[in-house]
Amino acid sequence: MSTPTHRFHDPSHRALAAVLAAVLALSALLAAACASSGVNQGDFNLVSLEEEWQLGQKLERDLAKQLRLVNDRAALSYVNRVGQRIVSQTEMRNLPWEFHIVADNEVNAFNIPGGHVYVNTGLINAADNVAEFTGVLAHEISHGVSRHGTEQLTRSYGLSIVASLLLGENPAVYQQILAQIVGTGALARFSREAEREADHLGVNYMARAGYDPMGMASMFEELLRRRGSQPGAVGQFFATHPLTEDRIRDVRAQAEGIDRSRLASRDSGYQSLRQRVGP
Repeated sequence: MSTPTHRFHDPSHRALAAVLAAVLALSALLAAACASSGVNQGDFNLVSLEEEWQLGQKLERDLAKQLRLVNDRAALSYVNRVGQRIVSQTEMRNLPWEFHIVADNEVNAFNIPGGHVYVNTGLINAADNVAEFTGVLAHEISHGVSRHGTEQLTRSYGLSIVASLLLGENPAVYQQILAQIVGTGALARFSREAEREADHLGVNYMARAGYDPMGMASMFEELLRRRGSQPGAVGQFFATHPLTEDRIRDVRAQAEGIDRSRLASRDSGYQSLRQRVGP
């Protein structure tokens, strides 16, 4: 009598086993790809927090070669002090963050992965007081805490491209991302949902840091006014930040629900900053 052949010697069973193994591997990958840090825990993100900060270090070094950065020590010290005060109220307070000033008259600010926030001198000059300035700063920090940048990379490029990008094996895509930041003043155009999330978090972070969050609403109103009177001065901002009247109303309503009696809207340090980087 012949010995029975094991069932997995059958080609059809081997194929089924291979499919099951692939499904299990993909399930494990998808589980690992869910963000485990920041405020968006569970959202799909192929980039680990450690990889995000490594990518940010590389982008920061290359951006320093392509952007006109302000090197005024006192100005940078002030912006970093305000920025760190907001960061200290976030879920990523224990990670290294850095704030940069770009010598550019366009009214803009942006965040890149890995805790780097850039503000243009044009924005500093457009904001009348520290609360308005902090409103934009808190909004950009909130994009970083929400990991919107690497979530967008995941959606735009997918598994194979993101993996090769993080390993330094895809310089063409990296240069494309770098050119996008330099050319548009942002890593990507975020969705309205992401913008609203950054607004909501930013208001809370501002208030906890001691700044009047109504400044975010008044700064957004100023940006809308400038879009009507000086569209070229705010073109980059509106190209990457879908700002609407509804968003402003939501920010104002949220701020009105906070006790703002002891929150700051002005300080002398901010006026000194404007003088140092002004036109």
